[in-house]
Amino acid sequence: MSLRRREFLGAIAGGLLIGGCAGETEPAVTRDAEVLAPLLAGEYAALDALGDDPADLIAAADRGHVRRLRRAIVAAGGDPEAPAGDDPLPQLARKQQNVFDYAAALPRLSDPDLRVLVLQLAAEEAEHLAALRLAAGDEPVPDAFAGLTLGAGA
Repeated sequence: MSLRRREFLGAIAGGLLIGGCAGETEPAVTRDAEVLAPLLAGEYAALDALGDDPADLIAAADRGHVRRLRRAIVAAGGDPEAPAGDDPLPQLARKQQNVFDYAAALPRLSDPDLRVLVLQLAAEEAEHLAALRLAAGDEPVPDAFAGLTLGAGA
């Protein structure tokens, strides 16, 4: 099955939007900063996998993701400490995991502005994933929901 990039991003955005609305009827279980902290760890891991080439547009975007998440965590009353340790995931798997982590974080956030931030970052991560697959000679979007599993009750 082959999908165009626009169809893929539309499917991701629609799914994330629906997931993001779920938190409005339920009280937040955790503080927003605690929800954002693992997303920041994923961005740091993605940066480590990409290297430090300043000309690399994906690495530059990921550095922007780190800055935006750090600011959001501070604004939400958290401490945006950099994670320690090596990420066991290869580059493509890390990007895929970041997309899934953003989707899972949406219903747990209580601040609507933070949901918008997470949606934006998820869409950019999906673009990065498609670009990296294309650069590797693979189908950029082999399946719009490849590897996505919904939790019980979904």
